[in-house]
Amino acid sequence: MKKITRRKFLVDAGVTAAALPVVSLAKTASYFASEPLLLWYDRPAQEWTEALPIGNGRLGAMIFGGPAGEQLQLNEDTLYAGQPYDPNNPESVKALPEARRLIFEGKYKEAHDLVGAKMMARPIKQMPYEPVGDLKLLFPGHENATDYRRELDLNTAIATVSYKVGATTFTREMFASPVDQVIVVRLTTNGRLNFTAHFETPQKAAVSNHGSNTLILRGINGDAFGITGGLKFEAGVLVLAREATTENDRIIVKDAESVLLLIAAATSYRSYKDVSGNPNVIATLQKAARKSFETLRAEHVREHQRLFHRVKLNLGRTAAADLPTDQRPSQFLQGLDPHLAMLYFQYGRYLLISSSRPGTQPANLQGIWNHLMTPPWESKYTININTEMNYWPAEPANLSECHEPLLRMVSELVENGARTARVQYGARGWVCHHNTDLWRQTAPIDGPLWGFWPTGGAWLCTHLWDHYEFT
Repeated sequence: MKKITRRKFLVDAGVTAAALPVVSLAKTASYFASEPLLLWYDRPAQEWTEALPIGNGRLGAMIFGGPAGEQLQLNEDTLYAGQPYDPNNPESVKALPEARRLIFEGKYKEAHDLVGAKMMARPIKQMPYEPVGDLKLLFPGHENATDYRRELDLNTAIATVSYKVGATTFTREMFASPVDQVIVVRLTTNGRLNFTAHFETPQKAAVSNHGSNTLILRGINGDAFGITGGLKFEAGVLVLAREATTENDRIIVKDAESVLLLIAAATSYRSYKDVSGNPNVIATLQKAARKSFETLRAEHVREHQRLFHRVKLNLGRTAAADLPTDQRPSQFLQGLDPHLAMLYFQYGRYLLISSSRPGTQPANLQGIWNHLMTPPWESKYTININTEMNYWPAEPANLSECHEPLLRMVSELVENGARTARVQYGARGWVCHHNTDLWRQTAPIDGPLWGFWPTGGAWLCTHLWDHYEFT
């Protein structure tokens, strides 16, 4: 198959870019305006996997959408357990000749046991990705809502919740701005808003007030597998309302027609070997607060669409496309909803844009969205397949910039990987095995069956070549 260059791909796929004629930009804008790309539901999320993800590459939130109680589950992409550590096992290189002999003699069980006893990392697990916590908004009297709708617009990267209580309509708009590095929540009504806001977290953290309209959550990341936490982190919410007061660890809003909430989070992470940063979120919140909601929204949408509008796909549309999203898979299985395949494709692009932007961490096993202190597979980087799968669409789906965090991680693995090659194998060069984490650890983990696989680095380097060919 002939290799398609990026410029050729842009033209062949009808994708827009600055180099293409203005008429193409207009046609693409018209296409996205006429083809709603919505995930929508007629009920709130009952569990985490039903919530709607928003993200700006670094900050993420899962939106539950409860009328009486909104929950924004928050993540920041450098909040992992532990701190810089060295898991390389000096006994490994001594056991290596015997392990090789056993393998060459076909004594695989004996080789497996020797590798497990003498050649695995210490600790044998890597650090998990952790949540910041939750921002909870409690609305008394909203328990019996009607006309409920919860949606995520892939075209604008804005989540919306709307419902009625009696004759009064309430609306929430939420997005994670890559421009202002805050999560924005706007609450509006044709009546009056009364609610409280507070943080909850599983982390070792405490909440304090900053003035009458700001809460700051400060803490230390978790310990894991014998490695103590060494990251400081902060999260903050600033509430812009006519009547907002702080009381203990919460903010109370009374009789408002509209309210703007700005949420920020940061850690002391500077690099995989330096945690001396200052996670000061107050300056970020105050800077964003100087902009109107309309400006925050417009700049967010413009930056999102700069990437998202590059690819359009049309597979046809049937009446099934008008159903709530959770009712559509059954129609698809009957061959009645080709539009769902297009929505799924664009949702994948949306998730990569939302969890991997230049300067951020790469998308991990769960992108940037995780609510557990001990998530499945630590929600880190499984580089024997899953990390690569996250990024296979990056170049073909014309999101080359979103590839940058992974490409940078490959270069960051070289230093620790060279130590692993030397300590574990007595070898030159660099190596990593089937997993890595925020701290760019490269030694074999989990167990011989999975972990003793020294080709993770080579596998990742295919992405360097793909990026070169496409660009």
